[in-house]
Amino acid sequence: SFWKACIKRITAPCRGREDPGFYKTLLSQAGNNIFTKQIELDLMRTLPNNCLFNTTTATGVDKLRNVLLAFSRYNVEIGYCQGLNRIAAFALTVLNLKEEEAFWAVVAVVEVLPLDYYSQTMIGAQVDQRVLSDIMADKYPKIMAHFQQFKIDLSLITFNWFLTLYVDNTNIEVVLSFWDSFLYEGDKVLFRYALAIFRIHHDMLLNTRDGIEVYNFCRAIGDSDYCTPENIKRIAFGELNPFPMERVSKRREFHYKKVVGELNQLNEMRASYNTHKRSSAIDYDSD
Repeated sequence: SFWKACIKRITAPCRGREDPGFYKTLLSQAGNNIFTKQIELDLMRTLPNNCLFNTTTATGVDKLRNVLLAFSRYNVEIGYCQGLNRIAAFALTVLNLKEEEAFWAVVAVVEVLPLDYYSQTMIGAQVDQRVLSDIMADKYPKIMAHFQQFKIDLSLITFNWFLTLYVDNTNIEVVLSFWDSFLYEGDKVLFRYALAIFRIHHDMLLNTRDGIEVYNFCRAIGDSDYCTPENIKRIAFGELNPFPMERVSKRREFHYKKVVGELNQLNEMRASYNTHKRSSAIDYDSD
């Protein structure tokens, strides 16, 4: 299928370095690690309304567990991050991939996305939210002004769109359309689809009257009757052109430095606070 061909192309350099029984080897080595507990907790939360995952004995649960455990062993820098479970489950069910192919689908997603998307700090994901905000302000300033009026943080709406590759937030036809484009064109499609969704609902969104109404509207925006693959593609790959990757890359570089600087500053503040706290405790014990 098209998806399998794309996944094989993306992961070819990784697969070429490994033996044919590599996936089974990963599973045998996974055992209990620091991510096992979180993976177990998330198995039942992944697709609770899907019969393949809604009970501990459902047929998809063991496959999902194996894919996530194997990946946590394969990519020790990431291990496991919420969002990967949705992607793995989507690969197993909707893409109808076998367990090992679903594992490579997760690897492919991580390969396509920028570094640190699914790391503990999620720097890559944080950066992309700031990039999206910049582009939204340029393309649809009225929407951003509307958000600002009601103190709406765009990332609270769109962070999960990017992290789960729209699996959680749009109808299945749109998700399939997105994955076609994402696996073929790359991560720029994340922005194309988000912008197209907001463009389709531009006037309706501006008619919302308070912050709660904005959030409620945006929570259901991916399932609206207007959110169809045809409408999205018409805007994403037509109206939005030209959409140079160079601009996205420059904004990513700019915001990456800012996010890293902010995280370093936060870590310094925490270290200073802990040092002060220990010092105060020692002084108290001395008294």
